[in-house]
Amino acid sequence: SALSFTFFGFCFACTSSNPLYRLHRSAYSLHASSNARPPPLETVTTRSGTARIARAPPAAVTVTITRAFRPFARPVSLRIDDDVDANSARRRVAPRSMTSANEAKSSGEMNADEPEAKRPKPSETKASKTKEPAKRFEQTEIARNVAPGAKTTRDGREIFKAISWNVAGLRSFVEKSGAKLRALVEEERPDVIILQEHKLQMSHIDAFGSKLKELCPGYDTTRFAVSTAKKGYSGIVAVSREGRKGGQVTIEAMLGGASKPAVSDGFKAVSHSEGLQGGTAYVDEGRTLTIEYEKFYVVSAYVPNSGQDLKRLDYRIKEWERDMKAHLKALDAKKPVIYIGDLNVAHLDADIWNVTASHIKKSAGTTPQERGAFGVMLEENGLHDSFRFFHGDAAGWFSYWSVRAGNRPFNKGLRLDYAVASKRLFDGDDSGVEVVDAFILDQVTGSDHAPVGITLAIKD
Repeated sequence: SALSFTFFGFCFACTSSNPLYRLHRSAYSLHASSNARPPPLETVTTRSGTARIARAPPAAVTVTITRAFRPFARPVSLRIDDDVDANSARRRVAPRSMTSANEAKSSGEMNADEPEAKRPKPSETKASKTKEPAKRFEQTEIARNVAPGAKTTRDGREIFKAISWNVAGLRSFVEKSGAKLRALVEEERPDVIILQEHKLQMSHIDAFGSKLKELCPGYDTTRFAVSTAKKGYSGIVAVSREGRKGGQVTIEAMLGGASKPAVSDGFKAVSHSEGLQGGTAYVDEGRTLTIEYEKFYVVSAYVPNSGQDLKRLDYRIKEWERDMKAHLKALDAKKPVIYIGDLNVAHLDADIWNVTASHIKKSAGTTPQERGAFGVMLEENGLHDSFRFFHGDAAGWFSYWSVRAGNRPFNKGLRLDYAVASKRLFDGDDSGVEVVDAFILDQVTGSDHAPVGITLAIKD
């Protein structure tokens, strides 16, 4: 016959098949209870002490094991044959975990002696939830008012085009995306393309000026604003074609009597300056370039980001916005102004893909203070946001997408780059200059920003 014991206690984690070895690291006291007369106890020796086991006639005896050092974690069922002595019993005790089938299924594991029928089938295990594919943020279809590359309007007026593009580091951009810059200028033929956030130092200007001219054939002039306060930071470069009117003389032209229009035909700048209002303010961070043309100004800026935890928000609102407004107003008193660049603000709700998200009001570029200050500048300085002037509340038109979040394929972005201009350039005043188009080239890759641009029609 056999004695059946049900033990309630802690099953010590051990790889040994000897269950008593599982008990050897701690001392246990055994208390037996039964309706029958208590049987004599027999001593079983373990490595850390002894246990006393009741040998009795075939009957169910409940034995409570109390571990000396910590509470029990799991009940254990043991069976000891009564035809062996105490010493051999240590080798013959077979453990049986009472872990429930549900626990085994949830963990994906079963005991070796579990019947095959009870093992979970693949269909019975808990399947991980499959995420639905992210949807692309919908975009309103809009059309360009002036064809890319056109140099005159339908009524014969000459076209001036300015493009701004934050390249997030010119050194890397030229190496990886130089061909995209070349393709852009060949397709659009802007008169000036202004690259934001080049991150160069003064010692790099000559070398990269030459590289830009190589990438943009016919663009013979570069103007740099460089950060001297901090290396590898900020910076603007304007690349333009100006002053070489007429045709390029080639062998074919000389032999055939024909001339090829020069790609470098453009508008000659009258002057240029860094900083604001002709002074040294903001020069040390290389954030602004003002280029004066005969009939208007182009002011380009890489506006300070309010930063992590909005540490520069007060500076942005109380100093930068104030001084830029004064600069634009002073220029506008002389000639109409185009203000273009990475302005680091998403002005309207339509400029933010997730405008209702809780973090938006606390994120740089989308705080109520920054958005409000931009609106005040437009109103007080008599400026229009050119893209919204032509395309109203068109949805899904952004100029920045987080690379870290992988948002660009899904068009989850912000519109941080702008071309704003004096209102009188939209009203057909007597300056002879009119804004006729504004655009975002969101299909052009190579940076986390897209190029943005503005087109003017100029009457002689």
